[in-house]
Amino acid sequence: MPNWVEQELHVVGAKADVDRFMRIGLIRRRPGDMDDVLDFERLCPLKSRDRKDLYTHPSGVVLSYFRTRTQANISMITSYDYPAEFYTRLLYHWPELAFACSINEDMGQFGGILLVLNGEVINLVRDYNLDYSRRSHGREIRGVLRRWSLFLTKDRPWRVVALAPWEHRSMAFDAHFDGDFWFYFRTRDELARFRERYKSRGVMRYTEGSWRRARSK
Repeated sequence: MPNWVEQELHVVGAKADVDRFMRIGLIRRRPGDMDDVLDFERLCPLKSRDRKDLYTHPSGVVLSYFRTRTQANISMITSYDYPAEFYTRLLYHWPELAFACSINEDMGQFGGILLVLNGEVINLVRDYNLDYSRRSHGREIRGVLRRWSLFLTKDRPWRVVALAPWEHRSMAFDAHFDGDFWFYFRTRDELARFRERYKSRGVMRYTEGSWRRARSK
């Protein structure tokens, strides 16, 4: 049985671009298939001059996914390794989108995060070998996560924790969300409409440099 590499991929951008990414890449299970997959070669096609084995995997097995209009979350696994070349090529094939992915090998051999944002690929996946420093790796990751958080929350001063959002394949709102399932909105009215439709708790507003409890109406 292979070692599995867990990947939690976030895709953020305009609705039309997220729609296209999901339409091209997400291959739904058909009769005779075992799983949904995310097709790396369809999303970032190889060129004729590229090595045929450039990608460690042609696709990933999708465990679950859900999305808003402007962000998608895809939980998937690949065997033994993660498709580093695929993530690097997202910058060139999907420049209008931003990506963040947490990566963890299930036997604890390597892990970290990978960010594709504002024309840059930041790969903080590290081998947990004898030279590995948890402290320095953690410091690097915290810095990159702060950058991702600023990107997600820009011009979105309202937030709420959605309860079990993965139970909904598609949530028809312009909302960004983080790994703790805080959903970020541009206006209080949009947050209020979201709460009317989906279970949530903990309404907050960003004001005077910090998040503070607030009312949704």
